[in-house]
Amino acid sequence: MSVAIQLEGASKRYRTGRSRTLVDLVASTVGEWRGRRAEVHSATRGTVDATIHALRDVSFEVPQGAGLGIIGRNGAGKTTLLKLISRVTWPTSGTVRVAGHVVSLIELGAGFHPELTGRENVYLGAGLFGLTRAEIDRQFDGIVHFADVERLIDTPMKRYSSGLYARLGFSVAIHSRPDIVLVDEVLAVGDATFRRRALEALRGLIAEGRTVLFISHDMWNVRRLCSQILWMEDGRVRAHGPAGEIAERYMNEVNLDAMANQDTALQSHRGGTGEVRFESVELVDEHGAPAATLRMGDTLEVRATYRAVQRVERPVFQVALVDVDTGVVITTASSSPADTPAFVEGEGGFVCRFPRVPLRPRQYVLRLAVMDQFQLASYDLITAGPRFAVVGQGAGVDSLADEQDGLVALPFEFAALGDRAAAGGRP
Repeated sequence: MSVAIQLEGASKRYRTGRSRTLVDLVASTVGEWRGRRAEVHSATRGTVDATIHALRDVSFEVPQGAGLGIIGRNGAGKTTLLKLISRVTWPTSGTVRVAGHVVSLIELGAGFHPELTGRENVYLGAGLFGLTRAEIDRQFDGIVHFADVERLIDTPMKRYSSGLYARLGFSVAIHSRPDIVLVDEVLAVGDATFRRRALEALRGLIAEGRTVLFISHDMWNVRRLCSQILWMEDGRVRAHGPAGEIAERYMNEVNLDAMANQDTALQSHRGGTGEVRFESVELVDEHGAPAATLRMGDTLEVRATYRAVQRVERPVFQVALVDVDTGVVITTASSSPADTPAFVEGEGGFVCRFPRVPLRPRQYVLRLAVMDQFQLASYDLITAGPRFAVVGQGAGVDSLADEQDGLVALPFEFAALGDRAAAGGRP
């Protein structure tokens, strides 16, 4: 299989901004006389390293017709990598080889003019991608239909929303016969229907033998589109391998870091009238150990203490599990009269137990409330309490079918219908 993209020891360095005041200029000049050219010397800010290493000795290959996901934290060098491949900039050292026509979707609609109509911008944008007018004429109806902007195609684009701008820009790009497509978080713009259509279009390009490099923080979309993942960190390649394996490693590390850095102070994101307040909330597993992370099927216990500043009759305690990314409430557990005393006053506590949690690997947050017995008034409401993460079990998220991603893993069974059903009758 031929290689579409090859990087060998590619590095990219930038210089920081120059001194901007007379005092800084003198200080920097003195530093240069002393041979310190790699630093910016400031009388007020001291010595500042003038070199930024955006990429450091990056080497990898992408075969033709492959989908490669590029992941990593902000500032890891992902966008700089795409700029090298698209020839927007050149490596400071090393080599970058690219075979084919490259279309870079770093900023959708970057070549559009807001005063021109959508029709005029289609011809302008497609021309910038290298299509002739005859080729644009043949592709025009498909471009407009894919973007779903037929009604507005003769309207100046300054009247388009950002989502419509993105639709038309993406449509023009993928209809320009690219060999290699570079996508940098552009699918975050637009509605869910557009994102699904865009992913399907990128899948179609890969099926046709085109090469796609896809940057996104949405690991589920990366896994759906790409067979391989390149994990960037501090300008270096942290890992490169099968999408399922690398995605699970990355998600687990991000989740663990989030758990380690979070503050569990219950004073933020808080409401309620104050007659009863939570004092502490602790997450533990079935053995009583702190449970910042769980695996699917583990047991989760929420142990909470509270203080009632006055006598409250039959309060209702509520614990909800909420998906961090989508805000979807997975489940809500409310205490019954049999679970709590007839009244609370002073200090107290409770345990809410979720046996065999069927949640998929993601981050979750607790929402807690203390309400009156009719659940009409909230004494305390914590909308963003402690977090926990469900991590993978080693099989990799790539082992899950698209339809099984979801938020929960419910038990199910498949069975073949009987002979009567096979013959067209009812089972």
